[in-house]
Formats: sequence, C-alpha cells, structure tokens
Amino acid sequence: MLMRFIAAGGVPTRCLVAGDPGKPALLLLHGLTLTADVWLRNIDALAADFHVIAPDMLGHGFTRPPDDRPPGIEEKLAHLLALADALGLERFSLDGSSYGALIAANLALRAPARVTRLVITGSGSCFNSEADLSVFMERLWNTYSRDLETMSPADWRQRLAGTVHDLASVPAELPAFLALCYAQPWIRPCWERTIGDLRESARFRPFRILDRLEQLVLPTLVVWGRQDRGGVYESAQAATARLPHGRIEAFEDCAHVPMLEVAGPYNLLVTNFLLED
Repeated sequence: MLMRFIAAGGVPTRCLVAGDPGKPALLLLHGLTLTADVWLRNIDALAADFHVIAPDMLGHGFTRPPDDRPPGIEEKLAHLLALADALGLERFSLDGSSYGALIAANLALRAPARVTRLVITGSGSCFNSEADLSVFMERLWNTYSRDLETMSPADWRQRLAGTVHDLASVPAELPAFLALCYAQPWIRPCWERTIGDLRESARFRPFRILDRLEQLVLPTLVVWGRQDRGGVYESAQAATARLPHGRIEAFEDCAHVPMLEVAGPYNLLVTNFLLED
C-alpha cells in the first residue's frame, strides 16, 4: 500500500493505493468523521485481485477543498468522478462504509455505465428512517462537536469504542491519523456542513437512497454488524429486499465497521462478491 496525492479536478486528493492498475478497479469510501485509514486492514488483501484506491473524500481527511469551502454531497460526487477520470478508470466497483456508502450509492445512480458493483457496509444514512437518522446525527454531534480539534490519539481511541464491538479491533495507527486530521484549521466547517446536510431534510432529500432503492439495478452486497448502534439491522433487511439485485450478509459480535472488526471474513466476502460472474 502506498499513500499518494492525486490531482482530481485540480484538488490534491490523498489516496491509499495498492494493486495492479491492470486489474479491476475498486474504490473504497470511508464514513463520516473517519478517513481512508479505516480501510488499513483491507487494502493490501483486496489488492491481490483488484486495483484498490481509498481516497479521503473532498473536505474529509487530508483532501482540502478549494478555498476551504465546505463541500456538499454534489461537490463530493463530482470530485470522485474527477478522481476516477484522473486515474483513467472507465469502470469500477464501489465499497462504501456508513456515510461513504451513501456517497457510493449516489455515485452508482449518477454514473450507472461506470459503476459495476456496489457494496454498502453498515450505512444508517442509506437505510435508516428519517427519525432514526436524526437521532443518530444528534448523538454524533454530541459525541464529537465540543472538542473535535483538540482530541488526543488517546481521546480518539476512547471515542471509537462506541463504534466497534471490541476496541482491540481498532488499528493502533488510526487514532493518531484522526488527531492529525482534525488539527487542520479547515476541517471543522467541512465536518459541520456534512452533519448539516444529513440533519436538514430539504438538503438531504435529493440524495436520500431509501427513496430510490429500486433504481439501484446493479449487483449490490449489503454488509452489516449485528451490534451496530448507528444502523438499524431490520431497516437494512427491509431495504435490501427492495434492491433488484441485492443481498445482505451480517456478522455477529461486530458493530459499525466490519472491515476492521472482522477483516479476514470481510475481505473474503467482498472479494467473492466482486468476482462473481
């Protein structure tokens, strides 16, 4: 795995990359508050079969938006398509975690001729009811907003305890990356814009996947942790039943980030799905 900054639409975009560029392309999209480093336990394993690119999305991680303007969902979609263009990816699969899955699903709808397969991993923003999503966004705001910029790696590790079933599953490097990320002066307004987009119905409605599930006609795998406190499993089951070519797989003793918590089985599941005829 390498760390690179790739110019996408003129924006230096921090990416974790691995694998042969001649193999099928796979973009991994992180969730809200997190960075591409949430895929640390997956990139090299998936690179055995794919050209893997895990970007920090626009306004997240270390991908600084032009003029520090907090981007909305529309700008993030355009940026990811520009990244695919910069990499010469005519067709690619997407695996998104949480908020990243919301972006991935919207990207699949935006560019259906380019996105071949979709993995939705633990995404309340895709499948929760408006009321459930509002409750989760309020909890997230209360958890992080007060001291977002001043949290130490130890603080981040403790906060992540609410995201995973077993804190031992969090890579040692991840809290340090997050502390460094949120020390950047431009990042809080971007984080607040993202929260605002999800909390305000009028702004979120054009990107709400729950209302457009039948339009996701590509093969779609939904992956869930049964102990996920950010997404309602029954909502995910009901939503998957509406996907024309969807199926759901759930892991026990796993919460919101299966790709970290059960990395080996997760990597195998995703690989087999993406390589299906």
